Amino acid sequence: MEFTNITLQEGIDRSKQDDHVMFDVREPYRYKQGHLEGALSMPYGVIKDQEAFRDKKIIVYCDFGGQSMLAARHLAEQGYEVYNIVGGIYYYRGELTSLGLKL
Repeated sequence: MEFTNITLQEGIDRSKQDDHVMFDVREPYRYKQGHLEGALSMPYGVIKDQEAFRDKKIIVYCDFGGQSMLAARHLAEQGYEVYNIVGGIYYYRGELTSLGLKL
């Protein structure tokens, strides 16, 4: 199974839907420094089979896109419908600043 790359805005829009959940796959200290609204801290190193979210479509992101791509691939292999915010959130710094999020 494969995952779908999406933009930051697509990720934010999808995360507002009840059938989606967003994971910040960065280390917890990075999550605490700033994260997308509604995102859950789910570091790449601890992502396994997320049975609690089996009925959800999963959105993942990290700083630069590498870890989230690996997480997306792993979750897709487990049968989840996964969306990866391509390029990571640093790629979208300008948009995030306009949204009031500090990184």
